[in-house]
Amino acid sequence: MKILLFGGSGQLGYEITSRGQDLNFEVVSPVQSEVDITEREQVQTLAERVKPDVIINSAAYTAVDKAEDEREAAFSLNQDGARNVAYAARSSGARFIHISTDYVFDGNSRAPLTENAPTHPINVYGESKLAGERAVHEVLQGKGLVVRTSSLHGQKGVNFVHTMIKLFKEKERIQVVDDQFMSPTWAGWLAEALLDMCRIRCEGIVHACGKGVISWHEFASAIYEDIRPALGKTVDVQRTSAANFPRPAKRPHYSAMDTTKLSKILGRESLGWREGLRRHLTELGYTIDS
Repeated sequence: MKILLFGGSGQLGYEITSRGQDLNFEVVSPVQSEVDITEREQVQTLAERVKPDVIINSAAYTAVDKAEDEREAAFSLNQDGARNVAYAARSSGARFIHISTDYVFDGNSRAPLTENAPTHPINVYGESKLAGERAVHEVLQGKGLVVRTSSLHGQKGVNFVHTMIKLFKEKERIQVVDDQFMSPTWAGWLAEALLDMCRIRCEGIVHACGKGVISWHEFASAIYEDIRPALGKTVDVQRTSAANFPRPAKRPHYSAMDTTKLSKILGRESLGWREGLRRHLTELGYTIDS
């Protein structure tokens, strides 16, 4: 099976490419200098040349805070780019999987969000990603697949896990918010789930994230607990409120998602957030006690 992947240089794209090759998928992943997804003709020409069975779009503008000042750039990539790739999928006859985010929700829920939960983004990044979802549905008339994920972390790039490890090495005390809740998702697991969905015909929207609901403080504490033997030092991981860390873009108070639909599609439950973290840390060279 041939996959045309946009966004292959990101942490999810990296995992899709490496795991896809291990599973005997042919993954074609152009760099941005080869094709700009905001240019429809470039995307169309590439799709016609590659003739993929599936197109995956994980390319996105993801600078959440910068998006507040760069609204046009965020919408250009997250809405217009998504629309262009969807058009290429429609004209080439390829199945289409588009990656979206938990930030399409406002955070007012108190239970994991289902695919039918009302969307109401509270920052420009979330608005642009929701606009991208709607563009995909408009072009493909519901025949594409939108996969929403949450709090992604993997061995490539900048993410919360890598930031915490750096801080633990540098600091004796750090503060992490304990009043925002989500479902951390290991990019390696998500890539494998996406590759499985390439083989299964499914459409609409599906939530794909780590199993479980925790705060950012709980996540930081788990990272510290797992790598503490290798640190050779003690770090005080303190609780604090998001109000003490004002940022340009608001974050949802609660954005954990329900993955029941995904479990039915794949025939197995989502990977637990703790196991995903441990697999990530193992890839980074840490020895994790079971």
